[in-house]
Amino acid sequence: MSKKQFTVLVIDDEQINVKVLEVILTRNNYYVLTAENGIKGRSLAIKFKPDIILLDIMMPEEDGFETCKKLKDDPITTNIPVIFISALEDVESKIKGLSIGGIDYLTKPFEKNEVLIRVKNYLKLYYNYNRIIEEQAKRLLQIKVAQEEILINPSEIKEANFAIKYESILEAGGDFYDVFQIAENIFEYFIADISGHDLGASFATSALKALFRQNSSLLFTIEETSGTINKILTSIFKSGQHMTGVYLRLDRTKLTLSIVNAAHLPVIIIPEKGEPYLISANSDIFGAFKNALYKSTNINVNMGDRIILFSDGLIESFGDTPRNREEGIEELIKLCLQTRHLSIHESTQNIVEKLFSHGRKPEDDILLLSIKV
Repeated sequence: MSKKQFTVLVIDDEQINVKVLEVILTRNNYYVLTAENGIKGRSLAIKFKPDIILLDIMMPEEDGFETCKKLKDDPITTNIPVIFISALEDVESKIKGLSIGGIDYLTKPFEKNEVLIRVKNYLKLYYNYNRIIEEQAKRLLQIKVAQEEILINPSEIKEANFAIKYESILEAGGDFYDVFQIAENIFEYFIADISGHDLGASFATSALKALFRQNSSLLFTIEETSGTINKILTSIFKSGQHMTGVYLRLDRTKLTLSIVNAAHLPVIIIPEKGEPYLISANSDIFGAFKNALYKSTNINVNMGDRIILFSDGLIESFGDTPRNREEGIEELIKLCLQTRHLSIHESTQNIVEKLFSHGRKPEDDILLLSIKV
């Protein structure tokens, strides 16, 4: 670990506990901040951005669970590791704390060596995690493979049951997609729209394929993977560059779908039976700021349902026959319903042909990714 002095924030309403921890940590070269309640503790966390937080559970006004949840919901403090400190021994409390973002528990009364070992181990873990992100960012900067060579064809992964229509209006397109399998009958789908259409955008799309495949695993939720990818992109994107995107995980056995929509156009769900509906954006853009928040929408799907992902170049136009975003989405849904009887490949081709009929020309990259459950 580096020679920097690490900062520990202790949040506890019992002054004796605070003093014990402060003495233990200060004598071992940690800089210690203290707060007697969750509200003040969150304020200090935002202001000083400590390396780790020791958080009591049983506090008045705002208990530790609520404080932790609010810390994790704030993009400034979401990545600070939290260790709960409590006399509670029941399994239910521990599970609750870990499920809302805590990484471990310290049990009262404190044992000096246990406190020091746990704090040190988790600081090592997060330090190495950040080092890995930095190394990945450096390696991805070297990737300059042509876009056409990295985009996957539906015939290469038939089990994913998807169709694609992709056209870039310039040599260096800003749209990107990928599809890959992470476990038996579990597939991930990703589309993105990177700001700009220069070589920087082209190189970024080339890097995305390696980036997602390096970091996707059943060990991580798509929220966690999105957060990791965002941290790397903030390192490799140039100033002012960012990316919107939709990241899906489809379990074809359990018939469940998880969606992170990072400030992108809505996902269109076309049920085999029933009315279509939209899954709108609920997460921050990629690559703009490191402490972005990503949340998933989880739904159940049925055999025969279709999932439609697309970019703005498919639906919007600004020329002689302008069409705004809302009108374009409405037209796309109508065409999805009209072509629902066709195969996923025929439907996708048919939709694009009709959207660009009557002499309408693409004004931006075109991307339409259709998935059938």
